[in-house]
Amino acid sequence: MLDVAVIGGGVAGCYCAYRLAAPGGPSVALFEASGRIGGRLWSAPLRGGGFAEIGGMFFRENQRNVCALIGQLGLATAPVEFARLGQFARGRRFLDADFRSEILPFVLADEERQSGPAALLAHALEQLAPGSTDQWPINRAPPRSAQQTFAFLRSVRHQGRPLNDYSLWNVLNNVISNEAYALLAATLGSASLLRTVNAFDGIWNLLHELGDGQAFGLVEGYQQLPLELGQQAQARGAAIHLHQRLSAISHRGDGFLLKFVGSGGAKIERRAKQVILALPQRALQLVGFDQGIFGGIGSTFEQVRDGAVRAMRSCKIFLAYDQAWWSGDATGARIAARYTDMPMQQCYYFPRDAFDRSALLMAAYADDVSAAFWSSLADHETRYPAAAREPGDVEALGASEALVGSLQAQLSKLHGHEIAQVPTGALYFDWGNDPYGGAWHAWAPHYRSWEVRPWMRQPNPGLDLFICGEAYAQRNGWVEGAINSAERTLERLGLSRPGWISDPDFQFEVDDRGVVENDDGNDRDVQRLVTGHGAAA
Repeated sequence: MLDVAVIGGGVAGCYCAYRLAAPGGPSVALFEASGRIGGRLWSAPLRGGGFAEIGGMFFRENQRNVCALIGQLGLATAPVEFARLGQFARGRRFLDADFRSEILPFVLADEERQSGPAALLAHALEQLAPGSTDQWPINRAPPRSAQQTFAFLRSVRHQGRPLNDYSLWNVLNNVISNEAYALLAATLGSASLLRTVNAFDGIWNLLHELGDGQAFGLVEGYQQLPLELGQQAQARGAAIHLHQRLSAISHRGDGFLLKFVGSGGAKIERRAKQVILALPQRALQLVGFDQGIFGGIGSTFEQVRDGAVRAMRSCKIFLAYDQAWWSGDATGARIAARYTDMPMQQCYYFPRDAFDRSALLMAAYADDVSAAFWSSLADHETRYPAAAREPGDVEALGASEALVGSLQAQLSKLHGHEIAQVPTGALYFDWGNDPYGGAWHAWAPHYRSWEVRPWMRQPNPGLDLFICGEAYAQRNGWVEGAINSAERTLERLGLSRPGWISDPDFQFEVDDRGVVENDDGNDRDVQRLVTGHGAAA
């Protein structure tokens, strides 16, 4: 029998295996359903050299524990010099500076005419919660802190009710015009950020978007983080099993019986004393839980699992060319981008690097309903040459000719001239498909996330079954959240806080009572709290 079974080979699962494994220590095994380690970090190698970031791309300097972990592992990083090249919306091209101009194709109130989307967003946040943009992490001067910002946002009332009773869309609709909202949705790059996410958690995350600082990337791709964690876990004695999907789990004696589906549909059973489910929401929904695991709280667990967060659908489409026809647009920046209200939403320009890779364009980065636009075109049978060197043994990275043709037409509109150069390869992936359900998650309205988070870490306090990862984290949507959630869970298993976490601003998860030194952050009545509010109010 294993001491610990970790389910899920994403960054949270690999971090758990890395922290738990030790020579002569407990027996640890990690199980991954696909044929690769990485989860939603996926740096796909290209035929022309280099890689494409299918999932997460960057981290920020003020995401302190991710930075510290990467430094601890010795992974090479590089600053991401980023430039906004402007927008194309409602059939017109305009720059950030044009937000104050009459050429802007949106009818704004005078006070909404700010100096760009970030300034307009800050204006909107100030209308919702006056003083919010002077909070940590935007302003890190003492006495500001994560706990203080958290308490501030919990004290804010909108029309007499707490922020978590609303979606972000609800509250923004009351403080800015529909034109300003449409402008933000078209120019911030992600419509999902402004839609049906919990207003409390949405504002918390938007403050981080404005205050997390300089972006960085891993030189060999962000997937190197979970890969290195997995390799070091193996070196310490942990086992890693690919192509093993957890289908069912039940409590048996002093441990758990785990049923997996392996390659070719093979049925595999394993036993473990403790289980960590480092899985996103949809993958958790695909696991059959024996009734005895949750007993009388089984329905509550399902309500919280399915309702507390929402999976945010997103897709990416990369096009490779022989030459970077956009090189004149990039103005010398390492990465540049344009934004649009067309279904492509975001277009990222990558210059050719020292490895002489193919000229690469992330020609679409779409979420919300725009992701569905591309999925219908992706179903066409005629396939386009793949840009990826290794398409992968489980996930497909192919695109259809219909999809590429539609994207080329949108690129022409974005740039105001026909893009005559034909792509040499394409790469498409929709994170809305099983077992992911979405590229990231966001807390749903009406839930008190600070109560739900610690409860989800161990839904049945009498069993050593734990849940961690990005989905139910405070900073969901970021690797930072996945690592925080995993670390919080590991400390519940008795591990001491690692030495590389030393920054005084570092926060795990600000839960019910805030972060207290030597406290596990879980209110002893949190199960009653979650059950008592019907897991929804």
